[in-house]
Amino acid sequence: MSHIVQSNRPKITLAELVEKARYSNVPVEMPVRESDVVVVAFPQRDYERWRLIRKAEKVLITRPRKTRASYKSETLRALRRYERKYKMTSAEFYRRFQAGELLEGERDYFDWRVRYDSYLRLSRSADD
Repeated sequence: MSHIVQSNRPKITLAELVEKARYSNVPVEMPVRESDVVVVAFPQRDYERWRLIRKAEKVLITRPRKTRASYKSETLRALRRYERKYKMTSAEFYRRFQAGELLEGERDYFDWRVRYDSYLRLSRSADD
């Protein structure tokens, strides 16, 4: 639903609104005069998408946004786990991984590299 077409005709029937929505291929809105109500007609595929989004919003657990500090501490904890597991610092791992000294087959390496990149970005942005 990239945009909504507004009906600017003063009087329009519901059938005309439906036809306009069907042929415009985007939702059509029509404010109801002297009230705070707006009638919106969706093409079927947009309505189905809207219905699924509304259903998901009710089911999904909303969590408060994390702060930069909490992301950084979470990333540091993950880096420390990898450092203990592979017995090398994250900086040493990153240097060796970028130089091709480590096999890419290890599943943790990709996550470790991504987390270390994130840590570097978070550290640089804190210095700015």
